[in-house]
Amino acid sequence: MSTPSAEETRIATRYGRGPRRRPGVLMIALIVAVVAIVGWFGWALWHAMNPEVSSGLEKWHAVSENEVEVTFVVRLHDKDAKPVCTVEAEDDQEEKVGHLEFTAGEGRQTITVPTERRALRVEWGDCTVE
Repeated sequence: MSTPSAEETRIATRYGRGPRRRPGVLMIALIVAVVAIVGWFGWALWHAMNPEVSSGLEKWHAVSENEVEVTFVVRLHDKDAKPVCTVEAEDDQEEKVGHLEFTAGEGRQTITVPTERRALRVEWGDCTVE
């Protein structure tokens, strides 16, 4: 078998019939990056689906011009968690007339939120764990 000429090698390389090359460093880096991104996405999805605490507003009513009584439920998925919850009261113009941040325990609870004037809406800000 004869050695290919420079012209034959150039044509073979140009049209893909040249010698096979191994995957380069760039290809390996790309694979590692894709695996890292998929792993991070999986972790973020799992974390979002399994929160340490979940909560929700059950009911509220204005006790007076300067107080709103709020009933809510907290479920702790980590029994050692100390969630901080937020609730806001608003007037008919959707202006904040009361705000309260507090540490909550597990179960159904009722708190009183002081307000500047009569509240017509309550926004539950949820509970978070640091």
